[in-house]
Amino acid sequence: MRDGTGAPRAETVFMTDLTTTPDLTALSAKLRRDDQAFRRSFALGQFGADEGGADPVAPRPAAPAPARGAEARARFLALVESRLGVDAGGSVSDRIDRLLASMPPAAIPGWLAELEMEPADGAGWAALVDLLTVHETYFFRDQDQLVFLRRSVLPGLIAARRNDQLARLTVWCAGCSSGEEVYTLAMLLVDALCDAGEAEIRGDGRICIQPRWRVSVLWTDIDRGVLGQAQSGCYSDFPMGPFRSLPEAWGGYFDPSTRLPPYGGPPVRVVRPEIRALTGFLPHNVISADPPTLDACLVLCRNVLIYLSDRARLHAQALFHRALSRDGALALGPTDVMRQPELFQPMWGASTVLYRKK
Repeated sequence: MRDGTGAPRAETVFMTDLTTTPDLTALSAKLRRDDQAFRRSFALGQFGADEGGADPVAPRPAAPAPARGAEARARFLALVESRLGVDAGGSVSDRIDRLLASMPPAAIPGWLAELEMEPADGAGWAALVDLLTVHETYFFRDQDQLVFLRRSVLPGLIAARRNDQLARLTVWCAGCSSGEEVYTLAMLLVDALCDAGEAEIRGDGRICIQPRWRVSVLWTDIDRGVLGQAQSGCYSDFPMGPFRSLPEAWGGYFDPSTRLPPYGGPPVRVVRPEIRALTGFLPHNVISADPPTLDACLVLCRNVLIYLSDRARLHAQALFHRALSRDGALALGPTDVMRQPELFQPMWGASTVLYRKK
């Protein structure tokens, strides 16, 4: 955007009242636009490899001014960890520094005092969650693990329940962000039910599951801001976007025609309504006292625990154990470490691992 002289105009994103609080929604949107712009430019080959031939690295936005006041920063980090369980390092630390650098020093103590008084599910914390968390996800992420799950775990879970008068398959996807992994799991469940003769995909693409089955993919996230997109099942199709790893054979789980946004931009693909109907959302933090379900046959929490403190990771894995049924399985991210080996038995695939509840 340019001013009247033709020179670029700075984008104001962070303050609504220079004496009180930052506009966290605007700052969060700015950071997300930076991330999306990089991914698209990277996919189009606009960034080259470094001199050593390594993979291209994102040219990050200019570093923010140093956070004003080490004492205020330490106080804020401790508050974030106690309320959210987040270990404020890496990209989280960068975002925290941008936030604090955007505020007048005199406003920070009062703002922190307000946060300390506000419950963790309040509006101020909700805005902070959206700012600090990274919503990087896509369909069929970590395919080795999903193939192992589909071939070696789901058939057994279905077989163990198919003789029940009311057969239930409950899956909990924790920290699901914008929903791509949730819908991936729902597709895998339908595919496994079809193989077992408990569902079918008809010639017109409609998905029909035998009435006695109750299939539910419960998705939770600490960030309520992701709810709208995830519920709609609408995703933009651009390079390095949510469809980067979608196998061609699974395209039938989306509406056959794409949509074009009215104001331009990449085309939009929509998850079929039968798949969306299998899912349901609850706001939830994995450091909460109780899980959202106690009879999950599968819990999936990938690329979430890496952002948590050690104490929060231990709590979360114990929570997953409570949520699982006696034969349930847990799927973690490839960089996550099992901190509760006394609770889970590893199940090794060719290049991945799942965990069975002990």
